[in-house]
Amino acid sequence: METVKMEKSKTAEFINSIKENKTKIFTTIGFILAAILFVLFVYVRIQSINNDASDKLDTASQLIATGNMEQGMLIIDNLMKNYSNTPSAYRAMIMKASNLMYEKKYDQAEAILKNFIANAKPEIVRPNAYPLLITLYEDSNNKAKAVSASKEFLEKYGNNYLAVSVGKNLERLERTETTETKEK
Repeated sequence: METVKMEKSKTAEFINSIKENKTKIFTTIGFILAAILFVLFVYVRIQSINNDASDKLDTASQLIATGNMEQGMLIIDNLMKNYSNTPSAYRAMIMKASNLMYEKKYDQAEAILKNFIANAKPEIVRPNAYPLLITLYEDSNNKAKAVSASKEFLEKYGNNYLAVSVGKNLERLERTETTETKEK
């Protein structure tokens, strides 16, 4: 019987402390709920932007694959402009640079790739532009820049999964550069 009275008194004490501090308690609960809703809103918004960008990139890829190059490139330009820091925008930059290289517009392609290397976030995606930049220099007969870009890549990202490929390509470039020098 006494334990029941003690439990009732503890319960009454607890209820009284809630009544006395209800403003603080409800303010804290309200703040926590508001913070949760804000974080949820931001997360959903970011995901929505990434999904929109991904859908646009998919549409552009399909248009290019079916021969509508001009329309596809317009979507890619729009994607790069309006969704600049999304994974899809970075992929669009690579596609745009590849297309410009195909059209032999090396200066424009180089500018896009250098922008990618300098500004892509997170930094872990930056190495993905180097192989295309190296190929651009090779295609434009600028082997010295290709060698320089390869060495820069290996210095910065020697542990990257692309390092072996870039290293082998660098060896090939240096061999051909040596052969060309001997022939002259």
